[in-house]
Amino acid sequence: MSPERVVLPTNVSPVHYDLKLTPNLETFVLKGEAAITLTFEAPQTKDGEPSFFLVNKSFTGVFRTNCSGESIRKIGQAILAGHPDLAVSDRAGLLADQSSLAVSGYSSVNRLLDLVQYYKNETTFVVWSLLLAKLDNIMQLFSVNDRTYEGVKHFQRELVDKLVHQLGWEFPENEDYLTTRLRGSILSAAGKAGHEATVKEGLRRFELFMQEGADQVAALHPSIRRTAFEIALTHGGVKEFDQVLNYYRTTPKQDQQSMALVALGASAHGQEMIQRVFEFALSSEVRSQDMPHVLSGLSTNIKARHSAWNWIKSHWATLHERFTGNMGMLGLLVKAPVNGMADKAILKDLTDFFADKDVKEFDRDLEQAKEALRIRCKWVSRDGPALEAWLVENGH
Repeated sequence: MSPERVVLPTNVSPVHYDLKLTPNLETFVLKGEAAITLTFEAPQTKDGEPSFFLVNKSFTGVFRTNCSGESIRKIGQAILAGHPDLAVSDRAGLLADQSSLAVSGYSSVNRLLDLVQYYKNETTFVVWSLLLAKLDNIMQLFSVNDRTYEGVKHFQRELVDKLVHQLGWEFPENEDYLTTRLRGSILSAAGKAGHEATVKEGLRRFELFMQEGADQVAALHPSIRRTAFEIALTHGGVKEFDQVLNYYRTTPKQDQQSMALVALGASAHGQEMIQRVFEFALSSEVRSQDMPHVLSGLSTNIKARHSAWNWIKSHWATLHERFTGNMGMLGLLVKAPVNGMADKAILKDLTDFFADKDVKEFDRDLEQAKEALRIRCKWVSRDGPALEAWLVENGH
């Protein structure tokens, strides 16, 4: 469906309000240069109840809705108050719409964060999973400015603080699956943002976990093990790095080996440790099919991803020989290190590096990587200064 032809259902929430819609149409079509104006009269509400309306209730329509700043404020207040008309699909759909519109330039990252700040009382895994993915993307892309990066981290710490204390680190028996997933997501986000209580508890539990003869499940439930490992690697040094490396070498469980590889890639800092990750990834200790776990971690590591790209360039002949015939792996080698970047210099470097190389096995991945870089560069260039101002204005 192109932007020039859109079939738009006018289902509006809250449904129990007597909304006056002009013209009174159930659906309408925008085609070519044609346009139609819909006028909604503000609904009459009970005393103290937020006044809002939501186009595309339940988000069943295949289109995006660009909300004004005033609409975001009113809908946000309703979300914060737990309005019963805003179902999980509505709360998630709003985030998806505002994020896509911000990336494309129809809206802005500021308006997206204007909405996100009202989700402090959210309790569902589905919504938090989407929300944290959007925030992590912002943190990754706008990290080119240290002030902005630290501001987004502060914003995220405040956003998750309530749930961090509500959920804690313990896993009650017979707890439902989605609550278990939610705890893992919230603690991971808190750890990445440097939430003080989370970092302190993560370090304590990591130390218990690594003690000889420790009850490892009691110290760290499997669903939060990677979080504690990444906290220890981020805030620790060579000792913690060696402990995680030894865990990889001694654990008999393949899923735990994969987790350790991701943690090593995601949290290594300092040139010595970053270089050790690269050397380890090419060693006989890491199976070829497990290389993506290392790359997955490195792609999110703001302190290591430039080094990762330079390392891949330096070792391209070795890597290409090792993975020739494995198109998926070669494509991942190209995309992973630049996945979270928004740097025009990297885009040029990526283009220049492969200009004289045979790329037929991964040409589609290469073009996708370059196109994604172009989009991200435009977004950061467009919204970067305004985001920094928004963070300062809002106390972050």
